[in-house]
Amino acid sequence: MNYNKFILTFLIGLAGGGLFHAAHLPLPWILGPAFAAMVLNALRPGTIEWPDWIGYAGIVVVAYLLGQSMTLETVIMMLHDLPWMLTAAALWVAVCLLVGWGFARAARIDIATAMLGCVPGGLTQMVLIADHFKQADPGTVAIMQTSRLIVVLYTVPFLATWIAAPAEAMQAAAAASAGAGSILNEAAASQWPPFLGWLLMPLVPLSAWITRRLGLPAGEFLGPVLVVGALAIMGNPWPDVPGPLLAAAQLLIGIFIGKRVQLRMIWINKRLGPLSLATACLLVAITAGASWLISTWTVPTIVTWFLALAPGGLGEVAVTALLLGADVSQVTAYQLTRLFFVLLVAPPIVRLAIGRLTRLSSSG
Repeated sequence: MNYNKFILTFLIGLAGGGLFHAAHLPLPWILGPAFAAMVLNALRPGTIEWPDWIGYAGIVVVAYLLGQSMTLETVIMMLHDLPWMLTAAALWVAVCLLVGWGFARAARIDIATAMLGCVPGGLTQMVLIADHFKQADPGTVAIMQTSRLIVVLYTVPFLATWIAAPAEAMQAAAAASAGAGSILNEAAASQWPPFLGWLLMPLVPLSAWITRRLGLPAGEFLGPVLVVGALAIMGNPWPDVPGPLLAAAQLLIGIFIGKRVQLRMIWINKRLGPLSLATACLLVAITAGASWLISTWTVPTIVTWFLALAPGGLGEVAVTALLLGADVSQVTAYQLTRLFFVLLVAPPIVRLAIGRLTRLSSSG
């Protein structure tokens, strides 16, 4: 590792976070470092030095915090809502395939590339899936997924903050929620020795390592959420996450995200770049409309639904839910369900859709 580049990357990310924090922008310690890293990556390619494991460490902290908030009521709610989660995931895939079909016609590219580029399944994962499609172009898929990542990263937190209740109401709700949660946790944890949470702390990074080695989607996030959540439900007194540690974790995640985004790909491609950005904006607009519609006849707020249905960005969406006092369990459950559905079910659906469309075009 080049330590000079590593220190420069850290300082640039820190400056970006400080700038966004001073400007009172949403998620300053994720969006600021991500923006700074993206700009540095675009202006000076090859300058960024940020090992993946550092970004994963930040994700583990966020996953730990989400798992810590799990209760038995949360699990019951997730099991009760599982059919709706699967339905939402299936509808999202259907909408993205339809948007991809329209994108293919507008951009004059093959249908497989357009559909894989529109499905919100993660930048790296969708490019790897595209490698297994003879008709798909992984480079174009990377451009489209990068555009989606940028749009989601810099619209979802801002829109979620804008449509949320006033700051005073949000703080009161968050305080009330935290108070109720602490009462339940204290009652459950009273049967466990207070120091046990510290003794079990090595299980958190170990679970992230195991789930990544198993090749599970978002393994660095999924493992800690499951382990910490399961033990929290049983009453294990997990230590609280200090505010500075959470901010540091967001900084690590922000630089990690910014390193992966290649702005130059969008700038260089004058035709695909703008179309990809417009398509990503369309998906966010569909999310906002669907969230408003669902929130009119369900208990969760529009902010919770907007974050639960947002097309990608699991880490930053989860942090946004925490900061805005949304239902983090519902947001995480819906996001993870869609991610698994996309990565496991979307590829055969895309193959089926391509076959049908090819037969229709040949017969016509």
